[in-house]
Amino acid sequence: MNIDKFNILSVGVGGQGVIRVTQILASAALLDDYHVRTAETHGMAQRGGSVSGYLRFGEHVDGPLIPAGLADIIIALEPLEAVRNMKYVGKKSIILLNDKQILPLSIYQSKKIVYPKFDEILANLKKITTNVFFIKATELAEKAGNAKTSNVIMLGVIFGTGILPLSKENLEKSILKYVPSKAIEVNKIAFNIGIEEGQKMRSELN
Repeated sequence: MNIDKFNILSVGVGGQGVIRVTQILASAALLDDYHVRTAETHGMAQRGGSVSGYLRFGEHVDGPLIPAGLADIIIALEPLEAVRNMKYVGKKSIILLNDKQILPLSIYQSKKIVYPKFDEILANLKKITTNVFFIKATELAEKAGNAKTSNVIMLGVIFGTGILPLSKENLEKSILKYVPSKAIEVNKIAFNIGIEEGQKMRSELN
């Protein structure tokens, strides 16, 4: 598949496997013979701080950072992090939100800041794009056999929607490359559960 440029932003907090998502997708893109550029930013990642992974791949990719408004896909393993990164959202962006909140340090440390309701997060993002979806990634990961596979669930969902221009074979290879050997089988299950969930969403995409 010939793609000029494709931009994926993965966001969440430390310990959720955000950078691993970017590494897996970048590996699959390389195996599919695309030019690939990546970058990452960390807050206090070991303490639940914000983490972002930037991936750009295609025939003509000039740098790792995604221009404002040009994210094709945003994967938010923590939903509020998608709102924090709204500058990357455009009308054509597709946003997948894990429906499990993890309170950031700013809320823990302040009695005045309140975590917004999911409806408020959804409303904010839908001001820019209608393609915003909550995914029960943690619940589905537990169904797969390990709650820590929620990031692989999200990868499966993206692939299942049909919007990700990467081959299933190379995506699977890349998942197995980056997960611990003892967790290979549970991650295979998680990936397939995610694909099934993504396939259900196809009719809802605009």
